[in-house]
Amino acid sequence: MSQPPSRNEFDAQAAELINELGATAFCAPPGQMPDYTLFVDDNRVIAEPRSGPRHPYGIHCEVREGVTQSQMGEALQTWLESGEAYEAFISTNVCRFNC
Repeated sequence: MSQPPSRNEFDAQAAELINELGATAFCAPPGQMPDYTLFVDDNRVIAEPRSGPRHPYGIHCEVREGVTQSQMGEALQTWLESGEAYEAFISTNVCRFNC
């Protein structure tokens, strides 16, 4: 992959996965990992399960301990809409595209 997906492409694909698997699947408190992380494979955003070898290298929304499901959904939506998710993806994968 020579070019990363655009922010619009990333956001749309991530939103599909979030709708499919639920917000809580991609959120975890600091120091913990969620059931799924977002990972890009061949320019396609995928949900990497906890059992997958790339799970630790994907991105997820970090939420404070003890938030409700509703609060988790709001935090995830803000994370995605603000561009923070895309920035996390780019910063995590900078060498994949520029090295």
